[in-house]
Amino acid sequence: MILPGMIYGVLFVFGINYFSLTSSTFIEWIILKTGLKSWVDAIGSDLLGFFITMGSFWLWFTLLLSYFAIFKFLLLILFAPVFSYHHLRIAAIQQNEEFVFQWGAYMKLVFRAILLSITNLLWQTVYLIPIILVCTIPIIGWFTPIFTILIECYFFGYAMLDYGLATENKNRLTAANYVSNHKGLPIANGIAFYLMHLVPVIGWMTAPFYALIAAHLNTQEIKDNN
Repeated sequence: MILPGMIYGVLFVFGINYFSLTSSTFIEWIILKTGLKSWVDAIGSDLLGFFITMGSFWLWFTLLLSYFAIFKFLLLILFAPVFSYHHLRIAAIQQNEEFVFQWGAYMKLVFRAILLSITNLLWQTVYLIPIILVCTIPIIGWFTPIFTILIECYFFGYAMLDYGLATENKNRLTAANYVSNHKGLPIANGIAFYLMHLVPVIGWMTAPFYALIAAHLNTQEIKDNN
């Protein structure tokens, strides 16, 4: 897991820097192109300037989260072969069984993970578009990043949990209902994943695999309680 973790860490650093710069450039372009800056300067209202500044900041933050969502799904798709392999090993260790690589089961898990990530990307985009629009509304829009983060965490946690549900022979529909009935688990998994990014280098390298292990244990706990 060290090499994939290092690759993810490098991608995260470059990705977050790029997304931050492009978000700032996009907002600046909107303010100048619409004439909003000239209008605010002409009025000379400090209160209006404050609202514009706050709105710009929260829009920037929401766009950054939206960009990170794309990065997250690219990660889930590109790393699906790695996550699938490690999940099968984790499952064998948890069940005290010798790990025997089975190509058919592995490829089935990889394709399922990729298909789920593409589907979730489409659904999350549907949810994020109205949130970005609401973000432009003064005061009310300042709270939209909270919903953006919760949506981000849910869909990431869902992807991690599905590895465990797949190895329990649950089809996609059953797994979707399973996750929907335990929304706290994917959200908590996603929150832990994002919080680990606050720890430089080590957190960036280990966050995806910590989320994978935690998700597998969570699915086992649910299974044992049913």
